Amino acid sequence: MRTILAMTVLALGVSTLVAQDDKKFESKDGKFSAKFPSEPKVLPQKAAGLDLVITIAEKKKEGGGFAVIYSDMPPDVVKAAPAQKLLEGGEKGLVDNFKAKVTKSKETTFGKQKFPAREILGEKDDLHLRITIILAENRLYQVFVVGPKDLVNGKEADAFFESFEINK
Repeated sequence: MRTILAMTVLALGVSTLVAQDDKKFESKDGKFSAKFPSEPKVLPQKAAGLDLVITIAEKKKEGGGFAVIYSDMPPDVVKAAPAQKLLEGGEKGLVDNFKAKVTKSKETTFGKQKFPAREILGEKDDLHLRITIILAENRLYQVFVVGPKDLVNGKEADAFFESFEINK
């Protein structure tokens, strides 16, 4: 009887963990959803006169993290510059802030709306960065994983990037 009870408790525990792992985080204000590897924290901040909202889940054991940062660009700035110039500026800002060396950067589009985007790989010492910057109208999204090379290039990071969606 004890074995059956233990197996039932174990099965319930595993099914609860699976249900939590499959749940996407949804940001109503940010108009995005993503499957973070753990419950993320939402941290509003200001930088360069912009309001940023950082949603981050740390991977303390691995020494890294998964994040989505979004900010609304002033409409006149978005109208004044081509989207790719704004994305290049976003890349430059990330590189300057992290003091990282870009190892790969390519223009792309994101989602069925074909929003302009840029995928970036970078490194600094033992830290690696994998970032997708997306310009959706006047909102700039930065989806990234930072940490050791195995984490940044692993299946968990792939799943995180694949799960990211912009919701209207």
